[in-house]
Amino acid sequence: MTTRTHEPPSSAPPRATTLTFVVLAALTALELNVSVLRDMADPMRVTVLAGLLLAKVGLVLVFCLRAELRRRSAARLTLIALVAAGLFAAVLMLEAAFQARVR
Repeated sequence: MTTRTHEPPSSAPPRATTLTFVVLAALTALELNVSVLRDMADPMRVTVLAGLLLAKVGLVLVFCLRAELRRRSAARLTLIALVAAGLFAAVLMLEAAFQARVR
C-alpha cells in the first residue's frame, strides 16, 4: 500500500485557453483569406496553407492536448502530427496540380 495521494491533473489557466482559441480563430481566418486570394500563385498558396496547418497542429498539441515536450509520448505525437500535416499538404498540392491541368 502506498501513502502517495493522487493529485488532480493541472489545467491551463483560463487566460491561456482563451488566448489559444483566439490564435486558432485568427489562423483560421488567415487560412480563409489565403484560400481566396487571386493574386497569389498556386504553389505559394499551397505552401502558405501547409505552413498555417503546421502552426495550428503545433498549437493544438501544445495547448489543447497539454502535450509536454519532456514526455516520451510527445515525440510520437509530434511525429504523427507532422506526417498528417505532410499528407494534407501533399493532397492540397495534388489538388492544385489537377485543377491547373483542368483549366
